[in-house]
Amino acid sequence: MSALKHFSTRKSFFFIFIGLTVFILYLYFFAGFKQILIVLGGINPGQYAFFYSLAIGAVLVGNFFWLASWRAVLSKLKVKISLKNAFLYYWTGYFVDLVVPCETVCGELTRLYLVHKETNDNYGVIAAGGITNRIIAYLIVVTGLFTSAGLLFLKSNIPAVVLTVFIFILIGATAYLAILLYLAFSEKAAGRIANLGLRVLKVLRPKKYRSSDLSSETKESLAAFYLGFKIFRENPRYLAKPVIYLTISWLFNLSQYLLVFFALGIFNQSFSFFIIIYFVAGSLTDVSASFSVGTLDILLATIFVLYGLNPALSGITAALVRSVTFWSPLIIGYVIVQIVGAKNVLAPPPRQEKGNITAPKTASVIPGTEK
Repeated sequence: MSALKHFSTRKSFFFIFIGLTVFILYLYFFAGFKQILIVLGGINPGQYAFFYSLAIGAVLVGNFFWLASWRAVLSKLKVKISLKNAFLYYWTGYFVDLVVPCETVCGELTRLYLVHKETNDNYGVIAAGGITNRIIAYLIVVTGLFTSAGLLFLKSNIPAVVLTVFIFILIGATAYLAILLYLAFSEKAAGRIANLGLRVLKVLRPKKYRSSDLSSETKESLAAFYLGFKIFRENPRYLAKPVIYLTISWLFNLSQYLLVFFALGIFNQSFSFFIIIYFVAGSLTDVSASFSVGTLDILLATIFVLYGLNPALSGITAALVRSVTFWSPLIIGYVIVQIVGAKNVLAPPPRQEKGNITAPKTASVIPGTEK
């Protein structure tokens, strides 16, 4: 079931409106609209249009390589979806991630539901593919975070607020990766989490969830889930293409920040600065989604001031960074959701008459597990 069913988009857009209002007030009191207009008047229109267009292009290319990696992982588990549908499902999940603050889990659940609805493959197999792709992505992220931490500690004039936020992000990302690896390497991990979830549901909805045991379908999915990871543990070469794809995706996503600064004629910031900003902005967006509107904008503007930009230019730069990294994906994702159809995303799989029910594909379809 899609996360959209459990989270009101109207409520989310209300928080977005509040966040934008707070950021506008911040610009008014700390930067001044007059100074902002002066800065805007000094921007080279041709240079701005060129680099800003490249930044939007980097959003599309970066996300294309991410979905290509996800599709490549699924194909190794014999879950076949077309590139067109992978594009639609990825962006639908991405939209959910940007709207719902649940650390990318809701987006993965949305993709899981959409892929299962199309292919009828076992939920456990599809979930194993999604989490495997997410593990690779977070290995790259955590490696980058520790590299950035090394660069930070080598500098003696790091603002305390930047260092504090970065340390919290580093701890959170490392813990998140540890949980994903636990799911991938422990055969009982998913079962324990499923049992915990069942206990919570029994407390919240005791009439519907009376049984203290998992259903046979859930146990079958859990078995397929673990077998999916086993394929990649026994055949690590299967991960070569996803690693390449996700590395390219990461580079394009990082380039978005450089291109925004170039669009404003700012060419003197160090590469380590962009690495730090990328991880701060990306990690906080993953955690807080639509709730990041306003708060993250102000945090970025504050960091830019600490790194030498004047308040007006910092506010404009923060707004443009967010327009590329948050607003443009949000708009693209919203359009894609309309194409896929919100009702189609939320509707349960159609019921079939008895005798014509097609059972979900089970773990036996995973390569290497056939008997």
